Amino acid sequence: MTNRKSFEHIRDWHQEVMATQGPDKAIFLLVGHKSDLQSTRCVSAEEAEELAASLGMAFMETSAKDNCNVDLAFDTLAGTIQQALQQGDIKLEEGWGGIRLIDKTQISRPRSRKQHAGPCQC
Repeated sequence: MTNRKSFEHIRDWHQEVMATQGPDKAIFLLVGHKSDLQSTRCVSAEEAEELAASLGMAFMETSAKDNCNVDLAFDTLAGTIQQALQQGDIKLEEGWGGIRLIDKTQISRPRSRKQHAGPCQC
């Protein structure tokens, strides 16, 4: 959210991943980090949401400093990957170690982080 140049490269990076990996191996979530730095923001939430929508992905703002939406971003991406696998939208291939499924009921993780959907409201 604070680096305009990086934001302007997202479309190119997305295209590069799609060209090299194909649509059946990539799940995207556009994460705007450093949402706590409002005074140096140079990308609006609306602009980021529009870009994400145009590329067919969700958008979420996070702040590691304020401990806001970080877990939610990981959980959202992991859930989307799991759903895509179950629906056959992406497929695992022999020798492709990019994904390992672990039964969520076997993992206990404390939920101490603030969780907010959409733009960070910490």
